[in-house]
Amino acid sequence: MDRQWLVKWWNEAWDSGLWAAAWSKSLEGLTPEQAAWSPAVDRKSIWQLVHHMTFWRENWLGKIAGKPKADAAEVERRNWEAPAEITQAAWTKSLDRFKESQRRMAAALADPKAPIESIAYFLPHDSYHFGQINYLRAMQGLKPIE
Repeated sequence: MDRQWLVKWWNEAWDSGLWAAAWSKSLEGLTPEQAAWSPAVDRKSIWQLVHHMTFWRENWLGKIAGKPKADAAEVERRNWEAPAEITQAAWTKSLDRFKESQRRMAAALADPKAPIESIAYFLPHDSYHFGQINYLRAMQGLKPIE
């Protein structure tokens, strides 16, 4: 697997998009209420998708650093975690944590000592979830990004 290409695609997905809206722009300008909106009971919100991606990124980055993977109880609690409160401060905190995980994943993908075989899958995984995010934006009548 070519690290150079993975790092390039990872960064392009965030900055300019890979044949789709840039990940960063997909989250820009959302209010806490828009991020927390769900189309139906038992359907995920943008905020939950952000928490999901952040959780798995942090979990694998921790594993690379020698920490134990999340146990079943932590996975159950954090995998699709809904926001505890729908405020600008809480949304900003979630976004900041997500952006930091974006930066850390880029560094891990570029690190020749990191196990590329496991973390390379975050590119298609997160691309899929950003497709969901942009569909949720459209369902709310928000302006298209592209």
